[in-house]
Parts: sequence; C-alpha cells; structure tokens
Amino acid sequence: MKLYHGSPNNFDTIHNSQAQAGDCINVPDDELLNAIYLTTNYKFALAIASMPEGAADIDEATRTIKFENSEAFDPEKEVYVYEIDSETIPKENLKKIDELQVAVLNTTELKPTIKHIHKAGDVEKYYEIKK
Repeated sequence: MKLYHGSPNNFDTIHNSQAQAGDCINVPDDELLNAIYLTTNYKFALAIASMPEGAADIDEATRTIKFENSEAFDPEKEVYVYEIDSETIPKENLKKIDELQVAVLNTTELKPTIKHIHKAGDVEKYYEIKK
C-alpha cells in the first residue's frame, strides 16, 4: 500500500518530529506523538504540503480548507508529496491516528520511494480554500 507525507520542504529523507496542536485546538495527548505522520490519501498529503505557517482546518466532508494565515498562502510555492511503500515499515511501528493519518513509531527516518513536486495552488483542484 502507498503512504504519503506532504511537506513544503524539499528533502531526501523524512525525519520524525513532535506533533503539536494549535492554540484552542483540543487533541488527545496520545495523538501528539514524536513520529513520522503519513496518510493513505494523496490529496490530503498535498493539502498538508500546501499549508502556510499556522493552523488549518481541512474538512474532507466538504472538501474545504481554511488557513489561519490565508494571506500567507502562495499558490506558486513549490511543495512536495513523498511516497512511501508501507511494506518497508514494520507493521508494529504503524499506529492509526484517525481515518486519514497513521504515525510511524520507533523510527527516526524514512526514505521515500518517489518525490512528487507540485505548486501549492494545485491543492485547489481538490479543495476549495475558504477565506
């Protein structure tokens, strides 16, 4: 199965990082992990990659995104979706976070098999950006 990691950063290796919740956002502590976060949904990974600094509300049901700093959204910015084969990750290291996200635990880095390059504005093919 293919898994994806979206990022505004260009790199050859994906490193784990400590997840954080934005101000006024309640997230259970067991979902704020020091891990590598992946998704099975390519479009969601592109949405994550396209986010400007700050929080965002990505609503899969309505296919909308609301950025905290919408004025910082640059549709011409180059962003990246990294593809990883799930077979390269030990099953015991995968933790389902929600319907869209899995965390890779006990791993400090992953080498993607493919790097897809986009413009941030490509996300508007799949989501409406709310101002």
